[in-house]
Amino acid sequence: MSGPRPRIAIDAMGGDGGAAVTVPGALALADVAELFFVGEEPAVRAVIAAHPELSASVHVLHAAEQIETGADLRTALRHRPDASMRRALELLAAGKVDAVVSAGDTGALMALSRQIVSTQPGIRRPAICKAMVGAAGPFWMLDLGANLDCDAEELHQFARLGAELARGVGGLPSPRVALLNVGTEAGKGPAHIRAAAQTLRLDPALNFTGFIEANRLFRGEADVVVADGFAGNVALKAMEGAAWMAGHMLRRWFEGLGFIEQAALALARSKLEALRHELDPERYNGASFVGLSGVVVKSHGGADREGFASAVRAAVQEVRAASGDR
Repeated sequence: MSGPRPRIAIDAMGGDGGAAVTVPGALALADVAELFFVGEEPAVRAVIAAHPELSASVHVLHAAEQIETGADLRTALRHRPDASMRRALELLAAGKVDAVVSAGDTGALMALSRQIVSTQPGIRRPAICKAMVGAAGPFWMLDLGANLDCDAEELHQFARLGAELARGVGGLPSPRVALLNVGTEAGKGPAHIRAAAQTLRLDPALNFTGFIEANRLFRGEADVVVADGFAGNVALKAMEGAAWMAGHMLRRWFEGLGFIEQAALALARSKLEALRHELDPERYNGASFVGLSGVVVKSHGGADREGFASAVRAAVQEVRAASGDR
């Protein structure tokens, strides 16, 4: 990688763990990014003090307030002028950083991003886009909950934004774009999905492959999956639930093994650990708010340090992709 290190602003107080998670998680990327921690300075510096070798690579900007998860949007927009989330976004809007990463409240982050950073010219609404791991590698899915009701034109814009991300971050010259639907036949699905399909099919800039059903998302048939925020969020939560259930059943199966079976299984421990690591959702933490005039990445509020580091890594990759330096 060449060029200057991306400048990443970290909402240090966001998420369930606050600075205890966000600061060490982000510091894992201190060798590839210039980090700007925004939050309660004493709390942030207390964590940084445990990593003196990295102290020269980071900046700390004090913000006395924070926006709690579930906070009323009016409060977030009007009554938290010194919130860490707001201050981080203001750095992005002023061009002082290249991206913002926050584990704070999703609704507040989206609302403040639209207010402070603004959307790209011609884009009606930003969307939430996340990379998923599939049988043939990663694929990108949007919208995952920002816009519950969408018309055909907005879905068309989402398709273009998702394809741009897949090209830039994924290095795919012609990503395959599909619309999430209840069937693959042309007459299936609600009117706005069918109308969007007609629009996407006529766009020469898109490699539109048609409809895709939820049970085929992970089979490597599409690189970008487009949905309205309602369907996308339901699909995402179902995936998370299925992953939890699979892990739960596997743990119960291990617990039921006898001594000899467990001893035999120990021989394959390294393979099982590699599989567990490959499927760990924390590795794929970090959802992009596409359609904004700057890079904003949302980390899961309950992410651990490794998970938050993944979100910061996603921001670094986006910034590098935007500059043509992958």
